[in-house]
Amino acid sequence: TGHRVKELRERLDGIVSEREKFHFEVRYEERASLTMIREATNSSEPEIFFGREDEKKKVMSFLLNSKDEIESVSVISVVGMGGLGKTTFSQSIFNDEQVKLHFGLKLWVSVSGGFVVEKILKDVSDQLESLKSKLKGKIENRKYLLVLDDVWDSEDGQDGEKWDSLKQSLPREDRGNKMIVTTRSDAIAKLTSRVPLELKGLTDEDSWSLFSNKAFGPGQESNYIDRNIKKEILERCCGVPLVIKAIGRLMSSKDRAQWLSFVKQELPYRLTPQMS
Repeated sequence: TGHRVKELRERLDGIVSEREKFHFEVRYEERASLTMIREATNSSEPEIFFGREDEKKKVMSFLLNSKDEIESVSVISVVGMGGLGKTTFSQSIFNDEQVKLHFGLKLWVSVSGGFVVEKILKDVSDQLESLKSKLKGKIENRKYLLVLDDVWDSEDGQDGEKWDSLKQSLPREDRGNKMIVTTRSDAIAKLTSRVPLELKGLTDEDSWSLFSNKAFGPGQESNYIDRNIKKEILERCCGVPLVIKAIGRLMSSKDRAQWLSFVKQELPYRLTPQMS
């Protein structure tokens, strides 16, 4: 339990470390290591999805709009601070039945770094031959969807050139192919997409639904939680799914009678989002 609390504090501090960029006003009583711990993800095993219905409609409209096929590869970027669930959000779209029917092939690349063109192409392809040759054999005259998850800024300042090189290396015979890029970087989001989609914190209602799923079990929500306890938990979660899930899992193993004192003593943070 002590290890889990320490890890959770590190996650909270990771949110604190991004406060200026995302306009967070932060008051806290103690600080641990400024480390954001990223959860392991797999596009074939998506997390349960909460909230983001409006945002998902926007991305689905972009992907499925047959009138928007003037380019061979069109791109939408999803941007937001660490822990907001960009990967989970994109997984819910990647695995959507409408998307499965619309695209002949779907490819998911967990980048977790900058635009290393050769590495990305190698990850997409099982072999070292060109991505273009492989895709032509699989999806001749059919559209593909490519997700580049967790793209970072590079230190050499050549993101523009690398992005252009990557796009030129992708199959371009057919129009209507689509790409989703997830990133924490505003610069990457604007470089890759004309209209980036910004993810923000979940509403209190969606936050509590996600917390309940982790603390009480799927489809369960306790009606016996004191409103002060609920308020204290939501303040610490700040609408950030990564933190919500971590706190939910932690609280699931504790006696409900101890929840309030535990939250106040072990998680003494106050995060108030000031988002425009």
